[in-house]
Amino acid sequence: MGERTKPDTQAASFLVRHRWLIAAGAVLTLVVMFVLHAHYWHFPHRPSGAAGEWPLLAAAAAIGALAAFALASVSPALAQARLAAGALAAIAAFVVLQMADPFAGRRTWRYAPAQCDFAVQFPHRPSIVAGELRIGTEQTRKVKRAVDIDVGEAAALSAECLGFGRDLPDAMRRAALDGVEAQLKTLAARLKLRVDRVARAGDTIVVSGISDDARTENNEVLLKRGEARATVGPSSLIVLWAWTMSRADVPGSGSAALFFDSVRPANP
Repeated sequence: MGERTKPDTQAASFLVRHRWLIAAGAVLTLVVMFVLHAHYWHFPHRPSGAAGEWPLLAAAAAIGALAAFALASVSPALAQARLAAGALAAIAAFVVLQMADPFAGRRTWRYAPAQCDFAVQFPHRPSIVAGELRIGTEQTRKVKRAVDIDVGEAAALSAECLGFGRDLPDAMRRAALDGVEAQLKTLAARLKLRVDRVARAGDTIVVSGISDDARTENNEVLLKRGEARATVGPSSLIVLWAWTMSRADVPGSGSAALFFDSVRPANP
């Protein structure tokens, strides 16, 4: 018995002797984890949203406090180290709560680059890649494209916004929309989409199509649905793409509809 309890005694002694260092390190780790979590979901386009993440940190701290009191009552020898033990328990609780995500009905990441009149919500934090956008006969312009690929949903979403640097008159805005409509049709043809819908409502153009060239391993038809929407504002143009893939007898993912419906003015 003495040999089996010796490691436990040594661990308890180590925890007690270094309790303040362990507690400080654990608290600092918890704060860093919270900051990284808030940064992932809310920066750089929605920093105020980080304040809404406080329930996650508060719940982890509360669980840590309960664990500290429980430890002190169960093991009086570790009562002096309850702060360190509680901080370590709070870290574990934070990781579990972060995965379970009980404090958010549906988290989103906001895309609203500078000089853009619009904002759109992604279901995950997208990758930001360099892209190009050309409107009609104008010179190709560099843009930062946000791309979110969800393998589980078999969906890909992208957004890019081109700022004109000034407010455009109505005639130029209509010309810009005509130019991007032509570009979207050309891109759809290049991607082998059969365009089945071209619609315009106000300052928004919609181009969508379907490709059935892909097959599953059982030779079932896979439908690739692509839809693009471009909206011109007073001084910018936003272009959104949504790609989904599913069997012909299975409805497509609803992520595209939620994505398109989330477009709002960047500064309402």
